[in-house]
Amino acid sequence: SADHRLAGKERLSISDLYGENFLMMHRGWSNYVDELRDDIWKNHPQIHITDFDNYNVDIFNRCENGRDVLMVVEIWKDVHPLLKVIPVQWNYTIPYGILYSTEPSDLVSQFLKALKKAL
Repeated sequence: SADHRLAGKERLSISDLYGENFLMMHRGWSNYVDELRDDIWKNHPQIHITDFDNYNVDIFNRCENGRDVLMVVEIWKDVHPLLKVIPVQWNYTIPYGILYSTEPSDLVSQFLKALKKAL
């Protein structure tokens, strides 16, 4: 939340999350997130991991209203007007790309071909 005790920081350390409820996408969603989760469970039990099923308006509102800390990618910094995205100083990253159906529509297929050509 923009008025959370950590909101004034420019960058967080892992110890800043001690005592916090840390909302993370459920196990199995991403190997990258699972590696981070395992590290937190093993080395930082002071952080209370809370799983959730999907990123949606409800989870963003829960974070803002419930005072929990939500793990998101930096590009989502403007997803909710009352949330602030702050980078954490750790050696974990999540690749970010384009998600689409395994059977994309013709329009999506055209877009993907154009994107591939541009890259």
